[in-house]
Amino acid sequence: MLVTLISGLAIGAIYSLVAVGYNLTWLTSKAVNFAYAAFIVTGMFLTAWMYSLGIPFPVIFLILIAIGAIVAFIEYITAILPLQNRGDHAELVTTVGVTTVLQGLIFFFSPDDVVRVPFFGPEGLIDLPGGGRIAPAELVIIVIAVVVALGAHFWSTKTRSGLAALAQSEDRDAALILGVRPGRIAAVMFVLSGSLGFVLAPFIGPITFAIVAIAITLSIKGFVVLAIGGIGSQLGALIAGLSLGVVESLVITVASASYQNLVVYLIFIATLLLRPQGIFGARKERTV
Repeated sequence: MLVTLISGLAIGAIYSLVAVGYNLTWLTSKAVNFAYAAFIVTGMFLTAWMYSLGIPFPVIFLILIAIGAIVAFIEYITAILPLQNRGDHAELVTTVGVTTVLQGLIFFFSPDDVVRVPFFGPEGLIDLPGGGRIAPAELVIIVIAVVVALGAHFWSTKTRSGLAALAQSEDRDAALILGVRPGRIAAVMFVLSGSLGFVLAPFIGPITFAIVAIAITLSIKGFVVLAIGGIGSQLGALIAGLSLGVVESLVITVASASYQNLVVYLIFIATLLLRPQGIFGARKERTV
């Protein structure tokens, strides 16, 4: 049972990290970057390739940060900036288009559909009390998810730049009057979130392997976590993601993997019906 719990938390941590990435761009530009999961998967293939060339891990991390920033900035100026303030959420289509482009590049340059991503830490398994073994990467990704989510929550609620981002997301015109520059904040956060997505790849890849098709799965599960936790809530993304991962793991253990997605989407639908703003989302009044 302990193995099931930790494995579920590890998978849930990955979902949480995707949802946190969604929140970062939503808070600053009112756009959910559906290409974020593709950033992570692209980073996985790059990590495996650079490792095969003998590049040390510290250098790999630096290269991933730089590439993530460049890719995210290109995405922002081509897929987000021209569509901002239109109010029709057309960026949902363009960010999915970026995902398709990244997947196409992976297919073009990578001869394999599934690639093993090396772990930068110890490769051996850890024996658990009562029997069972887990990979160190699973414990590491859980810790990373907690640190990233708490860090994002602290940034958005306690720092000057985070509060400015929240202000412009609530009322852009009022934020402009107070001297906030929404465009600059949105661009910077897109670049930072892109770097985060790529640099998370060496931590997530050893658990999931580098698989092109997994980008779509992570995108959908990340959005489900975002909706359940409450859009804009980093703590909600963390708790909902970890909980959803544990539920999936328990369903696979008790019943069958074929019921895994069924249970997840039933929870998703129930949340939308009973609390459409999400468990940790704030209810807002709307004047009609």
